[in-house]
Amino acid sequence: MAKRGDSGGLARPALSPLSSTLPKILLALSVIALLLPTIFLRGAKANPPSVTTLSTKKYLSGTLVDLRVSSPEVDYPMRDIFTWTPPLGSQDPSSLPVVYFLHGWPGSPSSMIASVTPQLVKAFQSGSQPFIAAFPDGNAKTHFDSEWADSSDGKAMVETWLTTNAITAVEGSRIRTRSERAIVGFSMGGYGASIIALHHPDLFSQVSTFAGYFLVDDLTGAFKGSAKLNFQNPSNFMSAAKQLRWYLAEAKDDFTQPIHGEMARWSKKLAALKIPVTTHSPTGGHSFIFVGNESLLLTTWLRWPPLPTPSATPAASSTPTSAPTSPEAQPTPPTP
Repeated sequence: MAKRGDSGGLARPALSPLSSTLPKILLALSVIALLLPTIFLRGAKANPPSVTTLSTKKYLSGTLVDLRVSSPEVDYPMRDIFTWTPPLGSQDPSSLPVVYFLHGWPGSPSSMIASVTPQLVKAFQSGSQPFIAAFPDGNAKTHFDSEWADSSDGKAMVETWLTTNAITAVEGSRIRTRSERAIVGFSMGGYGASIIALHHPDLFSQVSTFAGYFLVDDLTGAFKGSAKLNFQNPSNFMSAAKQLRWYLAEAKDDFTQPIHGEMARWSKKLAALKIPVTTHSPTGGHSFIFVGNESLLLTTWLRWPPLPTPSATPAASSTPTSAPTSPEAQPTPPTP
């Protein structure tokens, strides 16, 4: 569904003048204070998540599993994430890369599953390298427009959940390397995919947004203080952007705010730093038909390490525990 707003949606939160009027060390200290709870949550000695398999069924010839995974938050102490594994024959599922698909708001995993998986079936049957598709639930209660983020009050901890417990639950005994993991999102999920990848380039190597946006659009006051607003602004993480592959899509007739024009603005910012980016602007609007079509094209854009032979044992990476990267010392102001 579309994000709300008129010609500018709600007023875009301006970056605090903190970085230009006070010494850089104050900005650094504020960011450290912001990240301390997340750092502790992601510590190497953190307890393993609670994971319950709610259902397993055949879906479009593959296997769809509904996992309920613990989350360190008030709103939803247990969150669902669905995984769809394509039919593989003798191939070991643990050898496959994983792509995380984030829904918009209002939205749900089911809407993404219905629009994305039929296109993946077509693509894999046509020879595209298969992967496991994961569909997390990023909804929230207190701050209903979650932005796939950790709210300042801790009532929603969606980013922390996704980058720790959810990955652990989905990938199981073989945690993938960053080169075997991508993140994709539609609308609000496009913002979520981009900011999560920018915060965690150690976890993701490829990011794609379908009608996403690259600015802070906090409709429910979830982000308190200049440090948090800086942390949620993608423009403050251009060094991390250089570590990622980018695929951006925005339909020609999508006039939704704050989405309209965001693909062009962000791709221009990437290009100015010589960061490779692929863009696509098909006809159509803000719809799940658009999402499905882009998912099909996405399979040809993604780049993965060669799959091991069925007899080989794929290597595992360490459990994801690193804290998010911090904004650059001198944040880049958002383009007007």
